[in-house]
Amino acid sequence: MDVAGIIDSVVGPQRKDAGTSTGTYLTLAALNRVVAPTSKLGFADWWKTTAAGRFTKIPASALDHRRFWDAMHKVPLEQLVMIEERIAVAMVAEFNLDISALALDMTNFATYIDSANEAAPIAQRGKAKQKRADLRLIGLGLVMTRDGGIPLLAHAYPGNKPDVTQFPLMIDVLGARHRKLAETAGTTTSPEVTVVFDAGQNSASNFSRVTDTDLAFVGSIPPSQVANLLKLPARDRTIVDRERSGGLSATGTRRVFYGTERRVILTHSPTLHEK
Repeated sequence: MDVAGIIDSVVGPQRKDAGTSTGTYLTLAALNRVVAPTSKLGFADWWKTTAAGRFTKIPASALDHRRFWDAMHKVPLEQLVMIEERIAVAMVAEFNLDISALALDMTNFATYIDSANEAAPIAQRGKAKQKRADLRLIGLGLVMTRDGGIPLLAHAYPGNKPDVTQFPLMIDVLGARHRKLAETAGTTTSPEVTVVFDAGQNSASNFSRVTDTDLAFVGSIPPSQVANLLKLPARDRTIVDRERSGGLSATGTRRVFYGTERRVILTHSPTLHEK
């Protein structure tokens, strides 16, 4: 996919005293994360234990941890967005990905960044999903393909910001990007992308935001917000797909939600019921 080349095409030419290009440094860091995660300080020692030096012709002396920091600092956030878009388009083209259904989810992760460390303002105290209230958090939103779970859009945000506040930013970027992805996939006529998200992103403004885009969407509604749905008799439900979904049954109807009448599907899972 020439990830290093894509990065370099956005960032620009390397410095003459650089061991290798910015794109190469970032690609090597990603490979290390996949194969044997280590710190940047320990990267050169790990590199010596691999065969990579022989086929990349990159000596261990060029892999000082400060070189990786220099490469990371050379990529501002606006260029990171451009790089991500180009890599996503390349993945869709190279692997012929089905992008008609995308899943969007947001959560936060605990870090071990010291409380006094002011160099990482994105790490903040917040409501920890991992129940680690003693650690600083970083939020991450991802949009992934249903086909293979391939991430096409990422959004990192401070750990003290609720997921629901970051949803509009991701929808705006996805709305602008999806047509280019669809054209790459060869779907140039009225490309439709359906985004699936859970109730954690629900708000009147968020539903209005996603409705204003060209994106189709499927969300989740807590039963408490449409309580009269639970009064529908069980005989109205039919088995969805016994081979794929077991005894899951469902029935469709319409209800007003956040001021708009929408199609609503009530599902019943026997295994969840039993638990």
